[in-house]
Amino acid sequence: MLILHLCLSLLVASPAPLHDYHISKTNVRYVADRQEVQVEMHLFVEDLEADMVAAGAPEKLEIGTKIEAEDAERYVASYLEKHFRIDWNGEPLPLEIIGYELEDDLHGLWIYQVAAVNEGPKEVVVDCTLLTNTYPDQKNIVKIYNGQERSATLLLSKDRTQGSY
Repeated sequence: MLILHLCLSLLVASPAPLHDYHISKTNVRYVADRQEVQVEMHLFVEDLEADMVAAGAPEKLEIGTKIEAEDAERYVASYLEKHFRIDWNGEPLPLEIIGYELEDDLHGLWIYQVAAVNEGPKEVVVDCTLLTNTYPDQKNIVKIYNGQERSATLLLSKDRTQGSY
């Protein structure tokens, strides 16, 4: 009985299981009838928080949970401004976070951003250094859509932080 109690205590006190790969996926979608660009970004919340803490954010942000720190969204927005940028037809795209949600597994985090645009994509340049400071093996997949049609898929990493369409 004592052994069972000790094992259960260790399980409860253990951090979330680690994963062997570091990857994010992002969809950048031009929606003509709304004249906007919609961005859907998926990454591991543990990785995001670790990279943010390494850059000076406080620990225990608990992003997406019921006990999320009061200023967590501000830290996420600041992080994304530094690590994910899009130039749309030669101009920086002013992305705004409209929300984020933690998946049921409590590991995956979806972040949603939007920006108004006057025209469809002619030249899109993505600069992405998401999580590469903490995880040198980090891969960031960015898919660019012109409406429903996928126009490009970019594979970005610590060694290749920029791609274009």
